[in-house]
Amino acid sequence: MKRRIPLTLTLVLGIVMMIQFFIPHQFSQDFKNTALEWLRVIGGFAFIIGLASFITHHYTKIKHKKEGWAYSPIALGALVVMAVVGLIGRSPNMNWIPVTVQGQQISVFTYLFSNFFTHMMIPLGATMFSVLAFYIASAAYRSFRAKSLVSILLLVAAFVIMLAIIFYNVLPLGDLGEWLLSVPNMAAKRGILLGASLGGIATSLKIILGIERGYLGGTK
Repeated sequence: MKRRIPLTLTLVLGIVMMIQFFIPHQFSQDFKNTALEWLRVIGGFAFIIGLASFITHHYTKIKHKKEGWAYSPIALGALVVMAVVGLIGRSPNMNWIPVTVQGQQISVFTYLFSNFFTHMMIPLGATMFSVLAFYIASAAYRSFRAKSLVSILLLVAAFVIMLAIIFYNVLPLGDLGEWLLSVPNMAAKRGILLGASLGGIATSLKIILGIERGYLGGTK
């Protein structure tokens, strides 16, 4: 019964939402809006579950001194600080300890929230993207080894596009680089997007029909 009810709801609501998309009627639109409101409520509960899982995961790492446990107190502390500053301090009725910033008086919580985001979250995000750039460069180096005709074509096309962008007004490669981006690259991109879309449709049908049951927490 614990599995039959979620599978039945998934089957019925999945088919109904698919049919609703093709019915241009006011009742259909109202049903869609109501379903989206339900989705927001369910998303709120999912956030609570994710928050509990986050806290439990880091608490377990600290308790058993697992690898990398020293970072868990920092993560939990940042969670508490940002929750207090963001949820309580940014309320319009909480004008505690006003501070003057650029001639305007704002709450100290608003000041801290903005500074935490600007001077901590943004640099951390930039750092992660910088590390990712090195991984991309490493993958590109391995892919651009001229061992076959396909890799040679990839290498030549990449160099032409890079030179066309870097030396746009110096080398007469602008039209060739634009053609490579708008014709062969676009054709490959559309093929990849089409394959991903068909894969998403297939996965959705498997979930609706009860073939894929991984979201239930098991395979049986």
